[in-house]
Amino acid sequence: MQKNIKAVTFDLDDTFWPVWPAIGRAEQEMAVWLEEHAPQILEKFGREGLQRLRDQMATRKPELAHHISLMRILALREAAEQAGYSPSVGEQAFQVMWEERNRVEFFDDVEPVLRWLRNQGLILGALSNGNADIDRVGLGEWFDFALNALSGGAPKPDSAMFTKAASLAGCLPSQIVHVGDDLVSDVQGAANAGMVTVWLNRSGEADAAAMPDFEINSLAELPGVIDGLRSRQP
Repeated sequence: MQKNIKAVTFDLDDTFWPVWPAIGRAEQEMAVWLEEHAPQILEKFGREGLQRLRDQMATRKPELAHHISLMRILALREAAEQAGYSPSVGEQAFQVMWEERNRVEFFDDVEPVLRWLRNQGLILGALSNGNADIDRVGLGEWFDFALNALSGGAPKPDSAMFTKAASLAGCLPSQIVHVGDDLVSDVQGAANAGMVTVWLNRSGEADAAAMPDFEINSLAELPGVIDGLRSRQP
């Protein structure tokens, strides 16, 4: 294992904040907006119907499957047209939803560990398969770069995003610690790319198949991992 650690990359959803409450609030805010501004969309499709339309769009346009925001926009544009509205109404509905999607509630351990890592002079990157915006959520000041499935070339666990992260960080993959909650997209993906892996297991669940280099239950434990790696450096 490379000990000369120069960068740390993080997953976002369920690593820095609980994702499903944010998505639930976003869907609800969009529904409230539609009820007021375009009620015929909900009358025609309902919330579940809008979800099915988005899934159908992904099937019809597989080349855009990694562009989460665009797929939602296209589905909402089509829903608006079918309900007798201008496609722009669908775009407005998406904006309402996306603004709320980026209003997240951080876990308490997030900002302290980011501050500590910054003080250590480490390069920080965000690697997400989702469509949260690191600046809009309020963490942009801490990061040197952020990649998603679109800008990273492919969703995790594909190596493309990890390889691009190493290029942006200006170091070898083995000099990067990747932290995330998902054993496949984060641990397996980063390991295959040659990074040091840290599984953030907030729930304390047992998994016999888990093979991260390190396992932590809180980000507050990450400085100890970094210090331990550095202590082994020649």
